Amino acid sequence: MDVKSPAVGKVLRITVEPGAQVARGDEIMVIESMKVEIPVKAPAPGRIKEIRVKPGDQIQRNNLLATIEA
Repeated sequence: MDVKSPAVGKVLRITVEPGAQVARGDEIMVIESMKVEIPVKAPAPGRIKEIRVKPGDQIQRNNLLATIEA
């Protein structure tokens, strides 16, 4: 399952590492858009397969941020 960016902005921090188990709604990372911090949450339970961004990266809406394996 793909986790995509909800908005244009910058990656502030990543709160999980590849291999971590997450539940639906767990925070994966935080992005900043127009001076507002937006938590990016897991859309489904599973294991973080890959994080595709790093803190400081500029992102566009619908950019692939991470993937989750069920």
